[in-house]
Amino acid sequence: MKPTHQILAVITMAFAVLCAPIRSAFAQAADRLVGSWSLVSLTVAKSGSEVDLLGPHPQGQLIFGSDGRYVLMVVSSDLPKFTSGDRQQSTPEENAKIIRGNVAHFGTYSVDPAAHIIVFHIQKSTFPNWDADVQRRPFTLDGDRLTYITPGAFGYGSSKVVWQRMK
Repeated sequence: MKPTHQILAVITMAFAVLCAPIRSAFAQAADRLVGSWSLVSLTVAKSGSEVDLLGPHPQGQLIFGSDGRYVLMVVSSDLPKFTSGDRQQSTPEENAKIIRGNVAHFGTYSVDPAAHIIVFHIQKSTFPNWDADVQRRPFTLDGDRLTYITPGAFGYGSSKVVWQRMK
Protein backbone atom coordinates (compact mmCIF):
# COMPACT_ATOMS: atom_id res chain seq x y z
CA MET A 1 0.00 0.00 0.00
CA LYS A 2 1.29 3.46 -0.92
CA PRO A 3 2.07 5.85 1.94
CA THR A 4 -0.67 8.24 0.76
CA HIS A 5 -3.25 5.44 0.87
CA GLN A 6 -2.04 4.37 4.31
CA ILE A 7 -2.40 7.91 5.66
CA LEU A 8 -5.87 8.21 4.12
CA ALA A 9 -6.88 4.87 5.66
CA VAL A 10 -5.64 5.96 9.11
CA ILE A 11 -7.49 9.31 8.85
CA THR A 12 -10.69 7.56 7.75
CA MET A 13 -10.41 5.07 10.61
CA ALA A 14 -9.76 7.83 13.16
CA PHE A 15 -12.73 9.84 11.89
CA ALA A 16 -15.01 6.79 12.19
CA VAL A 17 -13.82 6.10 15.74
CA LEU A 18 -14.27 9.73 16.79
CA CYS A 19 -17.77 9.95 15.26
CA ALA A 20 -19.04 6.73 16.86
CA PRO A 21 -19.84 8.34 20.24
CA ILE A 22 -21.62 11.23 18.50
CA ARG A 23 -23.73 8.85 16.40
CA SER A 24 -24.45 6.80 19.52
CA ALA A 25 -25.56 9.88 21.49
CA PHE A 26 -27.78 10.95 18.59
CA ALA A 27 -29.36 7.51 18.37
CA GLN A 28 -29.98 7.45 22.13
CA ALA A 29 -31.65 10.88 22.13
CA ALA A 30 -33.82 10.02 19.12
CA ASP A 31 -34.67 6.59 20.56
CA ARG A 32 -35.93 8.20 23.77
CA LEU A 33 -38.51 10.15 21.71
CA VAL A 34 -39.76 7.23 19.62
CA GLY A 35 -43.33 6.28 20.46
CA SER A 36 -46.72 7.85 21.06
CA TRP A 37 -47.28 10.95 23.18
CA SER A 38 -50.51 12.47 24.51
CA LEU A 39 -50.94 16.24 24.81
CA VAL A 40 -50.91 17.60 28.36
CA SER A 41 -50.97 21.32 27.57
CA LEU A 42 -50.31 23.90 24.87
CA THR A 43 -49.85 27.42 26.20
CA VAL A 44 -48.58 30.69 24.75
CA ALA A 45 -46.80 33.50 26.53
CA LYS A 46 -49.09 36.52 26.28
CA SER A 47 -48.87 39.71 28.33
CA GLY A 48 -46.57 38.07 30.85
CA SER A 49 -48.71 34.99 31.53
CA GLU A 50 -49.40 31.61 29.99
CA VAL A 51 -52.68 31.30 28.09
CA ASP A 52 -54.24 28.04 26.88
CA LEU A 53 -54.04 28.45 23.11
CA LEU A 54 -56.80 25.95 22.34
CA GLY A 55 -58.88 26.51 25.44
CA PRO A 56 -59.04 24.26 28.48
CA HIS A 57 -58.29 20.56 28.05
CA PRO A 58 -57.07 20.39 24.44
CA GLN A 59 -56.41 16.91 23.10
CA GLY A 60 -53.66 15.70 20.84
CA GLN A 61 -51.17 13.08 19.87
CA LEU A 62 -47.60 13.16 18.66
CA ILE A 63 -46.07 10.03 17.21
CA PHE A 64 -42.32 9.76 16.58
CA GLY A 65 -41.47 6.76 14.42
CA SER A 66 -38.18 4.90 14.59
CA ASP A 67 -37.91 5.60 10.84
CA GLY A 68 -37.51 9.36 11.45
CA ARG A 69 -41.10 10.27 10.56
CA TYR A 70 -43.63 11.97 12.81
CA VAL A 71 -47.31 12.96 12.92
CA LEU A 72 -48.67 15.64 15.26
CA MET A 73 -52.27 16.73 15.83
CA VAL A 74 -53.76 18.95 18.53
CA VAL A 75 -57.42 19.88 18.77
CA SER A 76 -59.54 22.08 21.01
CA SER A 77 -61.86 20.03 23.20
CA ASP A 78 -64.85 22.17 22.24
CA LEU A 79 -64.88 22.14 18.44
CA PRO A 80 -68.45 22.64 17.18
CA LYS A 81 -70.25 19.95 15.24
CA PHE A 82 -71.46 21.00 11.80
CA THR A 83 -75.12 21.96 12.10
CA SER A 84 -75.80 20.53 8.62
CA GLY A 85 -73.90 17.32 9.36
CA ASP A 86 -72.02 17.89 6.06
CA ARG A 87 -68.45 19.24 5.86
CA GLN A 88 -69.24 20.79 2.49
CA GLN A 89 -72.20 22.73 3.93
CA SER A 90 -70.51 24.29 6.96
CA THR A 91 -71.11 27.88 7.98
CA PRO A 92 -68.37 30.53 8.01
CA GLU A 93 -68.62 30.66 11.83
CA GLU A 94 -68.16 26.88 12.12
CA ASN A 95 -65.17 27.01 9.77
CA ALA A 96 -63.56 29.86 11.73
CA LYS A 97 -63.88 28.02 15.06
CA ILE A 98 -62.50 24.81 13.58
CA ILE A 99 -59.54 26.56 11.93
CA ARG A 100 -58.65 28.31 15.20
CA GLY A 101 -59.18 25.13 17.20
CA ASN A 102 -56.61 22.79 15.70
CA VAL A 103 -53.16 22.36 14.25
CA ALA A 104 -51.68 19.29 12.65
CA HIS A 105 -48.54 18.57 10.68
CA PHE A 106 -46.42 15.65 9.56
CA GLY A 107 -43.02 15.01 8.04
CA THR A 108 -39.63 13.90 9.27
CA TYR A 109 -37.69 14.78 12.39
CA SER A 110 -34.16 14.72 13.67
CA VAL A 111 -32.62 15.35 17.07
CA ASP A 112 -29.62 17.47 18.02
CA PRO A 113 -28.76 15.79 21.34
CA ALA A 114 -26.01 18.21 22.35
CA ALA A 115 -28.28 21.27 21.98
CA HIS A 116 -31.45 19.43 23.11
CA ILE A 117 -33.27 20.40 19.91
CA ILE A 118 -35.93 18.53 17.97
CA VAL A 119 -35.87 19.55 14.32
CA PHE A 120 -39.23 19.16 12.57
CA HIS A 121 -39.00 18.99 8.78
CA ILE A 122 -42.65 19.77 8.12
CA GLN A 123 -43.97 18.26 4.92
CA LYS A 124 -47.58 19.46 5.25
CA SER A 125 -49.59 21.32 7.90
CA THR A 126 -53.13 22.53 8.54
CA PHE A 127 -51.38 25.90 8.86
CA PRO A 128 -50.14 26.11 5.24
CA ASN A 129 -47.51 28.72 6.10
CA TRP A 130 -45.58 25.87 7.75
CA ASP A 131 -45.58 23.62 4.65
CA ALA A 132 -41.98 22.67 3.75
CA ASP A 133 -40.72 24.57 6.83
CA VAL A 134 -37.93 23.41 9.13
CA GLN A 135 -38.52 24.24 12.79
CA ARG A 136 -36.06 23.81 15.65
CA ARG A 137 -37.62 23.32 19.06
CA PRO A 138 -35.63 23.21 22.29
CA PHE A 139 -36.82 20.32 24.45
CA THR A 140 -36.47 18.68 27.81
CA LEU A 141 -37.27 15.08 28.58
CA ASP A 142 -38.02 14.25 32.20
CA GLY A 143 -38.91 10.56 32.42
CA ASP A 144 -42.09 10.17 30.37
CA ARG A 145 -42.72 13.93 30.12
CA LEU A 146 -41.60 15.79 26.97
CA THR A 147 -41.70 19.58 26.89
CA TYR A 148 -40.66 21.76 24.00
CA ILE A 149 -40.88 25.39 22.99
CA THR A 150 -42.20 26.55 19.63
CA PRO A 151 -40.65 30.00 19.15
CA GLY A 152 -42.90 32.62 17.60
CA ALA A 153 -45.84 30.27 17.26
CA PHE A 154 -49.29 31.37 16.21
CA GLY A 155 -48.49 35.09 16.18
CA TYR A 156 -48.41 35.34 20.00
CA GLY A 157 -44.79 34.64 20.73
CA SER A 158 -43.46 31.35 21.99
CA SER A 159 -45.65 28.43 22.94
CA LYS A 160 -44.86 25.69 25.44
CA VAL A 161 -46.10 22.23 24.52
CA VAL A 162 -46.11 19.43 27.09
CA TRP A 163 -46.59 15.77 26.17
CA GLN A 164 -46.91 12.58 28.25
CA ARG A 165 -45.67 9.26 26.87
CA MET A 166 -48.57 6.89 26.19
CA LYS A 167 -48.24 3.38 27.56
